Formats: sequence, structure tokens, C-alpha cells
Amino acid sequence: MTPKITDTAIISRANDLISSCHTMTLATAGDNMPWAAPVYYANVSHFFYFFSSPGSRHIQNALAAGHAACAIHAEERSWQNLRGLQMSGKIIAISNAGQSSKAIIAYVKKFPLVKTVFSSVKNLALNSFMSRFHASLYCFQPDYIVFMDNTVDFGFRREIPKDALT
Repeated sequence: MTPKITDTAIISRANDLISSCHTMTLATAGDNMPWAAPVYYANVSHFFYFFSSPGSRHIQNALAAGHAACAIHAEERSWQNLRGLQMSGKIIAISNAGQSSKAIIAYVKKFPLVKTVFSSVKNLALNSFMSRFHASLYCFQPDYIVFMDNTVDFGFRREIPKDALT
């Protein structure tokens, strides 16, 4: 029997997990071959932003297929403590200045060390990031999210609405 846990508590645990983790694993497929790639991310609401090479296998696969999957999980040594998010959705390239500005602010907030590679905070624009890291900005946009948490019960899983993420 699955223990009683409120939707509010589940959403809170999911948001805590997102803010405490730094990497997500993207899963794609192309030419009938699966591929997984870890990337550093920063989220704004239910949008997960990351930098990656436009020529990378996961980007090429995701853009061609129009869909991808993503997992975020905490490092744990014991299966009793395993918890994470499993998501399906799509990856899109970000070039809009307004959207990229919000993403970069979130990214620098999560990874403050990033701003030390720039001569000035004014250089923290999308073009500066792209030329410095030889990477473009992308966004994983989930359309289906499942939160799993073995600390609640072994195999505990619950679908959560994307607009519940902060």
C-alpha cells in the first residue's frame, strides 16, 4: 500500500530536487540508435536551460526527431534513497534575447563560477556565452513529468503538472 503524501509535499520535493541537482541526462535517438548525454542546467519554472554544441549527437537527434526525454536524480548510494524526475518533451534552440537573458541569469545564479570567465558582468549576453564556450543555448520543455521517490515507498511514482515547478 502506498503511503499517503500530499500533492503539495510531492511538488515541494520535486522542486527541492531540481534546485539541489546540477545535471540532467538527456535521452535521444537517431537512426534507430539511442543516446544519452549529461548537461548542466538551470531552470526557470518548468523550462530547463543548458548549453551544448549544435553539432552534438543529442542536439542533432532531438531537433530532428522533435522529442527527447530527460532525467534528473540525486546521487545516492542506497536504492532506498533514490529519487528523481523522469520527463518527456522537446528540446528547442534559444535565440530570443528576452528568453536567453532570463536563462543566463538563472544559469549564473546556479553556477556563479561562470561569471568569472568573463571580463565584465555586461559580457554575460548570449553571444558572449556562445563565443566563449563554443556552445548554443537550448531549452528542454517537458510535456510529461513523473516524480519518483523511494524514500516515500519503494517504486513510488506520481505524475506532476509542469506548471507546478518553480
